[in-house]
Order: sequence, then structure tokens, then C-alpha cells
Amino acid sequence: MRRVFVRVGDVSSSSEITFREQEAARVAEQALQMAPDSRDRHRAAVRALSRAGNVSRALEVAEAWITRDRLDPEALIARADLLARSGHGDEALRVLTGVVDLRPDDALLQERLVNAFQRVGREDRSCAHRVALAEIDTANVDRMGAALRCERALGHASMASVLLASVREASARERAERVASNTPTAPRTRGDLMVEASWPGGDDIDISLIAPDGSRISWMGGRANVVALGPMSAGSESLGLRTAAAGTYQIEITRRGEGTQTISGQLRVRALDSNRTIPFTISSGRSLVGRATVRRELQMQRR
Repeated sequence: MRRVFVRVGDVSSSSEITFREQEAARVAEQALQMAPDSRDRHRAAVRALSRAGNVSRALEVAEAWITRDRLDPEALIARADLLARSGHGDEALRVLTGVVDLRPDDALLQERLVNAFQRVGREDRSCAHRVALAEIDTANVDRMGAALRCERALGHASMASVLLASVREASARERAERVASNTPTAPRTRGDLMVEASWPGGDDIDISLIAPDGSRISWMGGRANVVALGPMSAGSESLGLRTAAAGTYQIEITRRGEGTQTISGQLRVRALDSNRTIPFTISSGRSLVGRATVRRELQMQRR
């Protein structure tokens, strides 16, 4: 026999903020009061308050953070995530777009917006960010090929030609053309952690995962390995992580728009080999409906 660490999952319908989460928020706010100009303490307070479910206060702290540095991309991203949790998804997406305007050479931000706009069917906006990605590094044939493909699909053949001409090496242009001619593979729809929501339809909700560090994961991104399907569908939506780091993820739903009619449905949650169905009811705002935990566990195995 030998001892090995294995990854295991657990799903619960716990919807209560724990004492530890509340205490972490209190301590983070106290630390911020002692150093009100600290960027790190603003970040820590926003994330701790977010994890403790105090979204309105977290948004206030994020606004104060932005007041001290109006061009801080991390502060603006935090504000966008908190706006989305408050049901203002369209405004949150506009804020994220503004962030990438501040840092046009940030490939991770550009990729986040490529995926976000693609998930809501905004191929024109998604393609604009694909082009920006290709322009960051014209030698990256995968990004260049994807940009050429989407530009041509939108009827922008002349723009695609200009973009391709920016590639210096003939061999790189040839490889980019081959990539552009390939049919893109469908996004993977499974992962270590998956949440699938279903409800009768009509009104729309958003699923989000509040990560162990207090950051938000949703169809708008938050991690490089997000799986998201149907964010604009009025009746079903899926969200997950292809690979989930260890920790406990809060599962939250937010009602989009101004409707007040009660929505009832269910979440099918899977964390590795653990599965559970959790019913939910929401009329407005947001609701914490469960938790999914991924952990490493020591087990004995035969050699």
C-alpha cells in the first residue's frame, strides 16, 4: 500500500455566510482603515467583503479604490464584477471594455472579452478583440488565423487582407491562412466543477461562482479556463471550470433586469465525482444557493 493525494469534490446546499467569512471581511476593512491609501488593502477588502456577501459595501470600497487611482485596471475589473452581481450585467460588460481600452496590449483581458462577447452572440465585438489579440503579436499564427477567419465571416475581406499583410514572414502568413481555413473546434462543455441551471423560462438569471479568494467567475470570465453556455438563454445556463483549484466555491444566482416575478428552478452541480441537485427560488437581486468544494485528500492505494 502507498499513500497518495487524490482530488475529491463535495457539493452542499448551504446558503449561509460562515463566521470565518464574516470575520475575514471585518479584519480586511479594519486593515484598510489603518492604511487607506494601500492598493493591496483595497483589493483584499473588496474580495473579503465580496466573499462575505456584502456586495454593496464591496462596491463602495471599489469606488474608493478607483477614486485613488482612476486608471487601475484591477479596481475597474472588481467594479465590473460587483456590478454584474448586482444585476447590471450590461453595465459590467461596458466597464470591462473600458478596462481593455486602458491596456490594449493585455492579451488576457482581450481574450476575456473575445469569449464574453462570443458567448452572448456578439460576433462583431468578439472579432474586434480577436483582431486586437492578433495585433499584439502578429507572429502568433493561431491568433492571427482566428482573427482572419472571423473578419472574413463578417464580410470584412479587405480588413483581413490588411491584417495578414502585417505579418512579416511568408511562412507565418501561410500558417495563419491554414488556421483561418480550419473550422474552429467547439468549446469543451465539461470540467472539474460544473453548474447547470434550468427554469421554466421567460426571465433571465446569471450563475456565478465566488472563488475562495473572493473573485467572481461567470460567463464574463474571471479565469482562463471558464466553461459557459447559454448566458442569454431564458430557461437554461451552464457555468464551470475545466480545472478547479482546491477550495470552496460559493454558487450564486443573480436575476437580470427589473422583473419581480418569482423564478423557480434547479441547479445540477458536479464537483469532480460529487453530484447534487439544488432547487432555487428568486424574485429579485441575487441569492447564494450552495457551495462546491474541491480538496486534496490522503488515501491508501495498492502499489
